[in-house]
Amino acid sequence: MSLKKASIVFGKTNSITLQINFTKKLLFIIGLLSATLLHAQTISMDQQPVEDAMRRAQLLGRYDSSVSFMLRPLQANDSFGFKKIDKHFLGKWGYATLLPVQLTQQMVTAQPFQELDGPMLASSGYQLMASAGLYARLGPLSIQLQPQYVYAANQNFRGSIQTPNYTKTYWGNSSIRLNAGAFSVGVSSENITWGPSILNPLLMSAHAPGFEHISFNSRRPLKTFIGNFEWQWVAGYLDDVDPKFNNAVELSASGYLNQRRRYVNGMAAAYQPKWIKGLSVGLVRIVQEPEVLLQDNKEWNLLFRNVARATDKPEFVNSLVGSVEDNRDQYASLFLRYVFAPAHAEFYTEWGRNDAFFNMRDFIQQPEHSRAYTYGFKKIFKQKNNQEYWQFMSEYTRLQQASTFPVRTAGTWYVHGGLSGYDQQGQILGAPSGMGGNFGMIRVSKFKGWQQLGAQLESTTHNADDFEGSGLAFSNPSLTKWVDYGCRIFMDYPFQNFLISATLAYKRSFNYNFSQPLNASGLGIANPNDVDSYLIKLTIRYR
Repeated sequence: MSLKKASIVFGKTNSITLQINFTKKLLFIIGLLSATLLHAQTISMDQQPVEDAMRRAQLLGRYDSSVSFMLRPLQANDSFGFKKIDKHFLGKWGYATLLPVQLTQQMVTAQPFQELDGPMLASSGYQLMASAGLYARLGPLSIQLQPQYVYAANQNFRGSIQTPNYTKTYWGNSSIRLNAGAFSVGVSSENITWGPSILNPLLMSAHAPGFEHISFNSRRPLKTFIGNFEWQWVAGYLDDVDPKFNNAVELSASGYLNQRRRYVNGMAAAYQPKWIKGLSVGLVRIVQEPEVLLQDNKEWNLLFRNVARATDKPEFVNSLVGSVEDNRDQYASLFLRYVFAPAHAEFYTEWGRNDAFFNMRDFIQQPEHSRAYTYGFKKIFKQKNNQEYWQFMSEYTRLQQASTFPVRTAGTWYVHGGLSGYDQQGQILGAPSGMGGNFGMIRVSKFKGWQQLGAQLESTTHNADDFEGSGLAFSNPSLTKWVDYGCRIFMDYPFQNFLISATLAYKRSFNYNFSQPLNASGLGIANPNDVDSYLIKLTIRYR
């Protein structure tokens, strides 16, 4: 064979080899995407019993230890959930499944309960939320449609006149995403929870309805040579409360109403160092501003702007009073979770600020200014048969201003700066304990798999900043803080393809809405303006 012919044959062979290698790589990537996306629907934040079971399983060493539980919702896992109603098509390229059908009903007798209940109102009387949906995937594209319907009788309660028969349908936990390995980008209306707290996340929780946002986030921990990373970056709009329902308890108790739509930009990141097993640390930063400000200056990525107030620029726009930075509302937090795997226990904490420090010197001298924090502990005790377990849990959250407030006030948490509230449709996006509120609880439960029975004692101090800042603390011994003491019994019970969750709660509101008469008893045991309230809640989830 001549050199010329040999080179032609060799060239063709190389070309064919390259095409074959490229095809193999392409098929490998498609297969990898198909495998990793097979069950990628999320465990939405209205499925608290499912998440609780996953977190318990991790403490028992039965769930992936690389998941931090600090950026939620979580991706579904084959080892959790009930029998799937699903189907593959186009080989492994396409996949579809029905999402859980969920029905939640509750009855409140008097003062509303503020809970992690998403689009449900903090209202009195009967209320219902229904949800169902479909998840589908075609290669890297995934669509999750899971709307939520809410009906609330919204009865009047003591001192508050309500608009009855609230009805609304939300997009709920719906999303459209492009996914590749650990990465995902898309549009979503899902409820988000950031930080390790179970009951009172400081800055992002399932207390309010979900808001429409674009998101770039991890779908699973990204494993590197120094440890695992998880993150979520979001940008979207926060909506005002419907004027017909502006007596929602969080607003009527504080008097704050936001009459402007707001743009919000936030990010959370978590890191698990390779060298300290069980440790997860992370941070959150959130900035919100009036929609008109975004329209004027076209700045949509606000996270790295003006972390310290010393760098504020004297910028002004015609549509607002004050400078640009005076009309921005900033929040930040640091959080930590440590899992003691051999002891089947975990400790977690989150510490945040609702005001940027002026400079580093200011932060060093007065770090407690505008701070809030939460911490919790959970421990599981094995029984001899290794099938039934006891769980002990405690969590405390403090949003009340630090003792330095008479010299340098920080305002009320969630109400700060040029905007009048960090909320979605009148409900706070963070801790259900509310503006300036403090919360503490102790919980004991016994569980076996999905089945759980427990009891909880809890205390909530409402609007403590109002109590001290208005001088009520010095006017009369009987005009004490507004404090709710309560208890609840709860149950999760699996039956065939159903998961039934029930809660019975009671609370007594001492000095309800700071309304005690001046001649009230100093002991305050039987004052006329105390309120007794009951909650009965039943959720049926079908897979």
